[in-house]
Amino acid sequence: MGKISGAGRSFTANIYIALLYRLAIIIFLFLVSRFIFFGLNRSYFPGISFENWLHILRGGFRFDVAALFYVNSLFILLYILPLPVRYNAVYQKAAKIVFVISNGLAFAVNCIDFIYFRFTLRRSTLDVVREFSNEKGRGGSFFFRFLLDYWYVVLIYVALMVLMVWLHNRVKIRKPAMINPWIYYPSGIVLMALIATLMVGGIRGDFKYSTRPITMSNAGEYVSNPGEIPLVLNTPFCIIRTAGQRFYKRENFFTDEQVEQVYTPVQQLNADKPFRYDNVVIIILESFGREGIGFYNRDLKGGTYKGFTPFLDSLFSNSRICWNSFANGRKSIDAMPSVLAGIPAGEIPFVLTPYASNKMKSLPSILRDKGYNTSFFHGAPNGSMGFKAFANLINIQHYYGKDEYNNDADFDGLWGIWDEPFFQFFAKTLDTIPQPFFSTIFSVSSHHPFKVPKQYEGVFPKGDLPIHECMGYTDMALRKFFATASTMKWFKNTLFVITADHATVSEFPEYQTGWGNLSIPIAFYHAGDSSLVKVDSSVVQQIDIMPSVLSYLNYNDKLVSFGESIFQPSRKNFAASYLGGFQWIQDDHLLQFDGQKTTGLFNYDKDRLMKTDLQKELPGVKDSLELRMKAFIQQYHNRLIEDKMLP
Repeated sequence: MGKISGAGRSFTANIYIALLYRLAIIIFLFLVSRFIFFGLNRSYFPGISFENWLHILRGGFRFDVAALFYVNSLFILLYILPLPVRYNAVYQKAAKIVFVISNGLAFAVNCIDFIYFRFTLRRSTLDVVREFSNEKGRGGSFFFRFLLDYWYVVLIYVALMVLMVWLHNRVKIRKPAMINPWIYYPSGIVLMALIATLMVGGIRGDFKYSTRPITMSNAGEYVSNPGEIPLVLNTPFCIIRTAGQRFYKRENFFTDEQVEQVYTPVQQLNADKPFRYDNVVIIILESFGREGIGFYNRDLKGGTYKGFTPFLDSLFSNSRICWNSFANGRKSIDAMPSVLAGIPAGEIPFVLTPYASNKMKSLPSILRDKGYNTSFFHGAPNGSMGFKAFANLINIQHYYGKDEYNNDADFDGLWGIWDEPFFQFFAKTLDTIPQPFFSTIFSVSSHHPFKVPKQYEGVFPKGDLPIHECMGYTDMALRKFFATASTMKWFKNTLFVITADHATVSEFPEYQTGWGNLSIPIAFYHAGDSSLVKVDSSVVQQIDIMPSVLSYLNYNDKLVSFGESIFQPSRKNFAASYLGGFQWIQDDHLLQFDGQKTTGLFNYDKDRLMKTDLQKELPGVKDSLELRMKAFIQQYHNRLIEDKMLP
């Protein structure tokens, strides 16, 4: 392994052992920095228990490993290239310079956040660097002023660097006594491939296919409240992970007073009845665009189109159906904030922004305050898509994933547990939860590569797109779920909301437009409430679900939601989205907006293919919709930037 020399001051080692040792130095210094960060900002993190700290440190290690590989990728490459020159003294000095400079910069930004955190209450991202770079010469003055005012942080940084270099120098590379090329090069290539694979896993957070590379929002999985997220993260990770992304800038279309008059997400739900403690179950169906549902499309193919969801068609006939209903994004990760917290995706998925840790009220957190038990079900491996982290951020108590299902015999081999058994698990688990409860399930089977279990091959119509067969399978899983749930004591006391995360590939031209690309089902069903049954022709979007559920339950308080309750008569009847540009749908019209000016205006009801631009014919409609679009953008950007998501 190694040889001690210099009276115990250093040792020699194989180059791979030396690499591992030097990377371990950085992990150790990240750990030390985390405790220094906490010590200098202790008042911002009150009441952290020992158990909380164990979770924080476990999550912190995951982010530190990712940052380690991001920052040290060149250094690692220099060590793992299977070339004899890597044992050369000059080569080793060059590698040391790379090591010191790369990690020196990483710890510099980490140390700056010891203090800068107090001004933002979040870890710095690349936008902070851009902000100071735009100060036209003053950025350097700010930096030097920082060094003078917080001289003790400079001393901490110098101490960390001295410790890093001292620890680095404790190991010397031992050159092999003899290099046999028939062994040296093949083994070196194998080790290089292995280390590269480990780096990919470290940067992604794990090796699961269905897991997205970790982002800042994943830190929410390890904390008891969003305010603790900065303890899990490190600043180098945040800066690197936001490279290439432009987060929002403060908008000034209106003054603060004017914008509140045009549009405000702060709303007062008024109820003249006592709060209704019904259970709430939200079903989010993967990729269930409106096109595949027969109920909405009786006119297609000359009136012969049946769709692929016979059960949903029958259920919707007994539900409050939102006819003009839209997703607020086109990705699965857009759906949870939209549906459960009334926050649309905007130009960037909300969970991928630094604002995911903002203080906010969500549907589960509001209902939990009312005494509800809250849960979330997703049959994918735990951590997939960052759902578990976001569920924790919005105060969901219990997460049920593939781990809790605990039967890999029902695993589809790629995405998660097949919908049929997982929906049964959902129903039976709900039957064990005390009422009132709030729960959400996110299906997985209607996903690429669009397969169904072997026993169902050839059972469902294949249609003209691969997803159609999967929609038939999931529709069957829903039928069986409702059959099971209807026998349980909680069923008749439950409001069900059925929607999709987003639309998907389409067959018909009208669903390949700015209107069709976002069209999804939104339905409200309650077995014990016939007054709910109605076809609602107004415009409805995912962010309307939270205020609608609260309104249905007679919630009487203020909240911040970018959507509106469909049960409130004063609603403005709109849907907002970003799909390569902003879109504003209101009544029969769809406005497209590039951030500065209108680029298109269409009557999507009469012109389903959106071929006729009506800007010149309807200037009053254009100006009115553009005004509200600008106000919406300003409220969305500015409230996220300023952390003003509470009423």
